[in-house]
Amino acid sequence: MGNFLILDIEIQAIEEFLTKTLETVDTEVTHIFSQEKSGAFTGIDDFSNALFFPLSREAISFRAVFYELNAIVEWELQSVASKVYKYSLRFKPPKSFADITALDEVSRVKLVYDLPFNEICKLITDYYKINLSTLYGFEQVQFIRQSTNAFKHRKGFKDIRRDKGSKLLEEFRMNRTDAYQAIESTKGFLKALWKALDSLESL
Repeated sequence: MGNFLILDIEIQAIEEFLTKTLETVDTEVTHIFSQEKSGAFTGIDDFSNALFFPLSREAISFRAVFYELNAIVEWELQSVASKVYKYSLRFKPPKSFADITALDEVSRVKLVYDLPFNEICKLITDYYKINLSTLYGFEQVQFIRQSTNAFKHRKGFKDIRRDKGSKLLEEFRMNRTDAYQAIESTKGFLKALWKALDSLESL
């Protein structure tokens, strides 16, 4: 597992990216509204067309923040689980390239990175006896993951089979508050995870 200070710096970089992007968007939108007020737009759609690109960049920045935060959490949990995975009896295939005896076994190697998210969480819970769902920010971490998968696979639409309480053709929508809250919750979750693991090592 990496140094938490490095994780904190990575998350700060994501927050700075979001802030700088939104500052640029605000400047452009303010200018566009000034143009509209002065009568610079003569066509019926000119004003909305002018707003399209800055507002699109704003929406992209929200998704980018969620994607990056989700990746950081997955990488960290995979790192924690990797120490347990090689000793787990639940998975039979070779768990590293060092375990193979012939080249035709390469395709059978199943690394911890190949496991579904829930399996990784279960490995950590079973070995370390840490209930991830009780850690600060875990619910928000799950929301980030669900949102990221929705935009990755379904262009933002919720999956009524998996997303509790969702309606048909309902979309995940993000705003500035959501993005900053996601950053804070992710940082809090990883900090709580590190604290829980550190307390076990001190026993």
